[in-house]
Amino acid sequence: MTASSEEVGGAPLISVVVPVYNTEAYLRECLDSILGQTHGNLEILCVDDCSPDNSAELIREYAERDPRVTLVQHEENQGLGPARNTGIRAATGALIGFVDSDDWIEPEMYARLLETMQREQADIVQCSAARISDGRNIGSYPVSGGARNKFTMHSMFGERPKFVGAAWNKLYKTSLFLDNDIFYPAILFEDVATTPRLVHCAKRIASLPESYLNYRYRDDSIVNDVSIAKVEKRIDGLFSAMIILAGYFTARKAYSLEFVLNFREYLMPQLERNIRIAQEFSDRGEALECCLRAIEVHLMGTEPGIQYFFPDRVKVMQGFRNRTRSTII
Repeated sequence: MTASSEEVGGAPLISVVVPVYNTEAYLRECLDSILGQTHGNLEILCVDDCSPDNSAELIREYAERDPRVTLVQHEENQGLGPARNTGIRAATGALIGFVDSDDWIEPEMYARLLETMQREQADIVQCSAARISDGRNIGSYPVSGGARNKFTMHSMFGERPKFVGAAWNKLYKTSLFLDNDIFYPAILFEDVATTPRLVHCAKRIASLPESYLNYRYRDDSIVNDVSIAKVEKRIDGLFSAMIILAGYFTARKAYSLEFVLNFREYLMPQLERNIRIAQEFSDRGEALECCLRAIEVHLMGTEPGIQYFFPDRVKVMQGFRNRTRSTII
């Protein structure tokens, strides 16, 4: 029997990948929630991405107490996507899940996801997630229940409640990554560039409307950083994700106008959010111009992946500038 098919008491091994970077303050709650799962046949792969705090020491402490915990360390900081990839390559379970190191999960999460996956014979199963800030529930990432064959691309961005594109509220067959050579890129919005490719390869996907993951909303997280450098980095990440998806679907002759339109419906508010952030800077004229230039560099460039999603890019760029002209002037 191979390691990837190893079962304990008939329960399949689930590899849980926890990318770790500078989250010592939250890591105990995260690891305790995984170790406390009612599905006990787990391996927990903590990938330390050169954390400057004591995260690695804390993981070693857990590994000494529980053999299911393993510390994997990068020699240099690589980012969230590569940390997930290290975990994928180290995983020995037939099934894999991801938990960010500042989040925590409910005790029955993986048992419920596994039960649904087996019943529906699904390649991916997802659940809803709660958004928590300072101990308060401030919203959710809801998904609808049920299962379907070949979850279409446009459904990810065009239906409500939609398929959540994040990595962390799901259980996957590990082979979905390995057999299709799908890994996370080293960009912001790495999950936006990856989840649609996994969905495209999955034969069947199931969903649970119940919320089993608690997403910690932090003002100091990289996705909420309001510096102009981070605004530009987020814009770079969004366009990089778009280029990766365009290349993937073009190579497979899987173009769908419906997917393109609905992805744009998702993308435009993301870009607008960065413009709104730039408007909050003390020197908002300069900040807005930096933000618009960052968008224009990508939108008006020669990368064919951008034209895949924005054949009307001149009109779109002019729209961005028109809406902010009075503010800049």
